[in-house]
Amino acid sequence: MKAGEQSGFNGYVIGGGTGRAAGSDESSEPRTEAPGLSRRDLFKFSGMTAVGMMGAAALAGCAPKGKGSSKADSETARNAASWRDAPDPITDVASEADYDLVVVGAGNGGLVAAMTAQQKGFKVCVLEKSRMIAAAREAIGTIGSRYSKGHEVDVPELMNFARRVQSGDVNMALYKTWAEKSGEFMDWLGDLEEPMGMTFPFEYHAPDPSIAPEAYYPPMCVNPVMGEFNPNGPNYGAYVHLEVLRDLFLEAGGVIEYETPAKQLVQDESGKVSGVIARNADKQHIRYNAAKGVILCTGGYGANKEMMMDLCPNAYTYSTATAATTEEGDGIRMALWAGAQLEEGGGAMVWNRAVVGDDCKLGADLNNAMFLPASQPFLRVNARGERFMNEDSTYPEIFAQGQYQPGGYSWQVFDSTYWEDIVRFDTCGCSRLAPAPDGSAFNADVYDLEALTKEHLDSFWFEPVLADGTMKKCDTLEELADAMAFGEQEKKTFLASVKRYNELVSSGKDLDFGKEAFRCSTVDEAPFYAIRTAGNLLVTIHGVITDTNSQPLRADGSAIEGLYVCGNDQGGFYPHNYPSMFTGINAGRTATFARIAAKHACGIA
Repeated sequence: MKAGEQSGFNGYVIGGGTGRAAGSDESSEPRTEAPGLSRRDLFKFSGMTAVGMMGAAALAGCAPKGKGSSKADSETARNAASWRDAPDPITDVASEADYDLVVVGAGNGGLVAAMTAQQKGFKVCVLEKSRMIAAAREAIGTIGSRYSKGHEVDVPELMNFARRVQSGDVNMALYKTWAEKSGEFMDWLGDLEEPMGMTFPFEYHAPDPSIAPEAYYPPMCVNPVMGEFNPNGPNYGAYVHLEVLRDLFLEAGGVIEYETPAKQLVQDESGKVSGVIARNADKQHIRYNAAKGVILCTGGYGANKEMMMDLCPNAYTYSTATAATTEEGDGIRMALWAGAQLEEGGGAMVWNRAVVGDDCKLGADLNNAMFLPASQPFLRVNARGERFMNEDSTYPEIFAQGQYQPGGYSWQVFDSTYWEDIVRFDTCGCSRLAPAPDGSAFNADVYDLEALTKEHLDSFWFEPVLADGTMKKCDTLEELADAMAFGEQEKKTFLASVKRYNELVSSGKDLDFGKEAFRCSTVDEAPFYAIRTAGNLLVTIHGVITDTNSQPLRADGSAIEGLYVCGNDQGGFYPHNYPSMFTGINAGRTATFARIAAKHACGIA
């Protein structure tokens, strides 16, 4: 069975988008994707839809400044960026609708917030700008639920690890709140969805500490599946828990308005938010009054090129594909216009898995192919043939290191023993490509849900890039260097780099960059492979400054009454980089704070 076909599990359709952390919607028909499209087709399509999203937006002053730019220049550029300017008030309102709670965005956060309130008898409306709900994540990071019994996490250790890897620039109060409240959210979700046939296997696998004493993979990942979990994959029932939640919400009397993007918040003279004005499919403006509050969960701004080039240009410039579709910063902009503050700087979650073509062009709107094995810790060299990093790094680190190399990309190089190496590498989370020895880790390709085996890897991932020539395959390293279009000096350097790397691996100690021995593999058995990769933009990760109730704060520290911001619209969790050894943490924190917001708004204990 391929994605897009019905699974037989309660009639739910498997698939549904790109796996973003929060954002899009679902059509008014009870489907998650257009018929006849596979997950891979959807992924390619979603990347294409971001092209031209901003049209001929004026980007003057939005380009990144050189190191010599003055603070005044930066301030001038900031003020010139049109997305920051509040629009004129909308006055042509065709009608009004009254609700207790209005949620903007039907994703991992929005649907959780909506169901939390609807379940307690409040009247809730969800506004969605697209025709589909967002795709569910297969991994949800939570701590302290009934599913994680026996696999407890040392919360202070986790918080201090997060603080260190993010240079201390993180709101630890938000981390602590997530750690304290996420288990309750997960148990609540289980109570709702287990009667519908969902199971909630817990992923606790980590590398053997005797082999990898410094590895830090805290167990926190729950992988909801419709039906029985198959440790060896595939699990066709994955990615459907949001569909189940949507149906439960609608059955409880909730309302989802599709193709109805929110445009402006409604505030009274005190600044309290009392509703939101949206534009429906008929291009009419409707005012949705919200007696208890408005919750914004629109998924960040990854599909807004103007905002990306202003706030996070490297994530756009050094990528060759994007998963962002509808996330145009709607929630962030509305919150700022209402008086909220945006975190300084900018950051995005970027995979290092997008293929760079032989033309070496970069840019997120290229919609280049993806290569899932690119996150494996194989040898990496730059355009000069030089090894430049410890390849045993998370995918955002590999992307970050690559952008500093000539051309902004790097080559991944390996030999015919790649599958045996992948099994031995024993990577975790999103980079994992082999079944976990203990059977706990989710083992299905996130793009088509097939089991991750060597046969699947060869047919689904290797064959297409070999056929189009973007992956090079040669019988000798000399031929491989020629296929990589290296000049005479670069070829000489490359061959010396491989020789040096093989010597280090054989010695059992990487004296150059310190890669752990079990994550090393020689490149000495033909055939040899090389593929050039850069970034794939997933989502932005910095946003509006909030308190632990998800209420946005003004410059003076006061909360904006009646307004809540969650998911990738909310700041504080990882403003500049994403600690991707925390499997599922973004989906987990999104849902946790959405539930917190709904409870606070409606006074739910």
